[in-house]
Amino acid sequence: ENNLIVLLLRLLKWQYQPERRSGSSEGSIIEHRRRIKKAIQESPSLKPYLESILTESYTEAVKQAKAETGLPLETFPIECPYKPMAVMDDEFLPQ
Repeated sequence: ENNLIVLLLRLLKWQYQPERRSGSSEGSIIEHRRRIKKAIQESPSLKPYLESILTESYTEAVKQAKAETGLPLETFPIECPYKPMAVMDDEFLPQ
């Protein structure tokens, strides 16, 4: 769950602070995807769980994104704009 929150946070920051994108930011996205994929590989029953906690995790990621970016809460969509498959897709970075 923590890795999912961090991953969503990084995706939000990537999308809403394009001027701050860096290799380090992308590296963090890659790392947290890797951690989630490894956990699912070791315990396949986590895959449905991941999808079930996406909304709750997104809410937590938005709170943290607001704090870390200084952007108004209204900047971020109320509902998660990323599909579960996109979140885990190594090629996906929101624009």
